[in-house]
Amino acid sequence: MDKSHLIFRINRAVRAIEATSGLGELDISARSILSFIGEAEAGQRTLNVSDIVKGPGFGTAPTVYARLSELEKAGWIKYFPDPRDGRAKQVQLTPLAHRTYAKMSSEAQKLMAAQRA
Repeated sequence: MDKSHLIFRINRAVRAIEATSGLGELDISARSILSFIGEAEAGQRTLNVSDIVKGPGFGTAPTVYARLSELEKAGWIKYFPDPRDGRAKQVQLTPLAHRTYAKMSSEAQKLMAAQRA
Protein backbone atom coordinates (compact mmCIF):
# COMPACT_ATOMS: atom_id res chain seq x y z
CA MET A 1 0.00 0.00 0.00
CA ASP A 2 1.44 3.39 -0.91
CA LYS A 3 1.36 6.43 1.37
CA SER A 4 -1.59 8.10 -0.36
CA HIS A 5 -3.73 5.00 0.26
CA LEU A 6 -2.61 5.06 3.90
CA ILE A 7 -3.73 8.66 4.27
CA PHE A 8 -7.15 7.82 2.85
CA ARG A 9 -7.51 4.80 5.13
CA ILE A 10 -6.57 6.89 8.19
CA ASN A 11 -9.02 9.58 7.11
CA ARG A 12 -11.79 6.97 6.71
CA ALA A 13 -11.06 5.53 10.16
CA VAL A 14 -11.09 8.99 11.75
CA ARG A 15 -14.39 9.88 10.07
CA ALA A 16 -15.94 6.63 11.32
CA ILE A 17 -14.87 7.44 14.88
CA GLU A 18 -16.20 10.98 14.50
CA ALA A 19 -19.55 9.59 13.38
CA THR A 20 -19.91 7.09 16.21
CA SER A 21 -18.69 9.48 18.93
CA GLY A 22 -20.89 12.42 17.95
CA LEU A 23 -17.89 14.51 16.99
CA GLY A 24 -18.99 14.43 13.36
CA GLU A 25 -22.17 16.30 14.30
CA LEU A 26 -20.13 19.37 15.23
CA ASP A 27 -19.37 22.01 12.65
CA ILE A 28 -15.84 22.71 11.51
CA SER A 29 -15.52 25.74 13.81
CA ALA A 30 -16.40 23.72 16.91
CA ARG A 31 -14.00 20.93 15.91
CA SER A 32 -11.26 23.53 15.33
CA ILE A 33 -11.84 24.92 18.81
CA LEU A 34 -11.57 21.41 20.28
CA SER A 35 -8.30 20.89 18.42
CA PHE A 36 -7.00 24.25 19.66
CA ILE A 37 -7.77 23.27 23.27
CA GLY A 38 -6.26 19.81 22.78
CA GLU A 39 -3.07 21.22 21.27
CA ALA A 40 -2.71 23.55 24.26
CA GLU A 41 -3.20 20.66 26.67
CA ALA A 42 -0.64 18.57 24.77
CA GLY A 43 1.78 21.46 25.29
CA GLN A 44 1.00 21.53 29.03
CA ARG A 45 -0.89 24.83 28.69
CA THR A 46 -4.35 25.67 29.96
CA LEU A 47 -6.49 28.12 28.01
CA ASN A 48 -8.87 30.71 29.34
CA VAL A 49 -12.08 31.41 27.45
CA SER A 50 -10.55 34.74 26.38
CA ASP A 51 -7.61 32.88 24.76
CA ILE A 52 -10.08 30.97 22.60
CA VAL A 53 -12.09 34.07 21.72
CA LYS A 54 -8.84 35.68 20.54
CA GLY A 55 -7.80 32.40 18.84
CA PRO A 56 -6.91 31.88 15.20
CA GLY A 57 -10.02 32.85 13.26
CA PHE A 58 -12.77 31.07 15.16
CA GLY A 59 -15.18 33.91 14.45
CA THR A 60 -16.63 36.78 16.38
CA ALA A 61 -16.79 36.68 20.18
CA PRO A 62 -20.52 35.84 20.23
CA THR A 63 -19.92 32.99 17.76
CA VAL A 64 -17.06 31.57 19.83
CA TYR A 65 -19.11 31.79 23.05
CA ALA A 66 -21.97 29.99 21.30
CA ARG A 67 -19.61 27.23 20.09
CA LEU A 68 -18.12 26.84 23.56
CA SER A 69 -21.59 26.56 25.04
CA GLU A 70 -22.50 23.86 22.48
CA LEU A 71 -19.30 21.97 23.23
CA GLU A 72 -19.97 22.08 26.97
CA LYS A 73 -23.58 20.91 26.58
CA ALA A 74 -22.42 18.05 24.33
CA GLY A 75 -19.85 16.97 26.94
CA TRP A 76 -16.69 17.81 25.00
CA ILE A 77 -15.32 20.56 27.28
CA LYS A 78 -15.67 21.75 30.85
CA TYR A 79 -15.00 25.05 32.55
CA PHE A 80 -13.31 25.69 35.85
CA PRO A 81 -12.20 28.85 37.67
CA ASP A 82 -8.82 30.31 36.84
CA PRO A 83 -6.83 30.13 40.10
CA ARG A 84 -4.96 33.33 39.16
CA ASP A 85 -8.06 35.36 38.30
CA GLY A 86 -11.39 34.51 39.91
CA ARG A 87 -13.30 36.31 37.15
CA ALA A 88 -11.82 34.18 34.37
CA LYS A 89 -12.75 30.65 33.34
CA GLN A 90 -10.33 28.05 32.08
CA VAL A 91 -11.37 25.43 29.53
CA GLN A 92 -10.37 21.79 29.43
CA LEU A 93 -11.26 18.77 27.31
CA THR A 94 -13.44 16.20 29.06
CA PRO A 95 -12.64 12.51 29.39
CA LEU A 96 -15.03 11.92 26.45
CA ALA A 97 -12.90 14.15 24.24
CA HIS A 98 -9.67 12.54 25.41
CA ARG A 99 -11.03 9.03 24.78
CA THR A 100 -12.25 9.99 21.31
CA TYR A 101 -8.95 11.52 20.27
CA ALA A 102 -7.03 8.59 21.79
CA LYS A 103 -9.15 6.17 19.76
CA MET A 104 -8.39 8.14 16.58
CA SER A 105 -4.69 8.11 17.37
CA SER A 106 -4.74 4.38 18.11
CA GLU A 107 -6.48 3.58 14.82
CA ALA A 108 -4.01 5.73 12.87
CA GLN A 109 -1.08 4.03 14.58
CA LYS A 110 -2.49 0.56 13.77
CA LEU A 111 -2.85 1.47 10.12
CA MET A 112 0.67 2.91 9.98
CA ALA A 113 2.09 -0.20 11.65
CA ALA A 114 0.27 -2.40 9.11
CA GLN A 115 1.77 -0.23 6.35
CA ARG A 116 5.29 -0.89 7.62
CA ALA A 117 4.74 -4.64 7.96
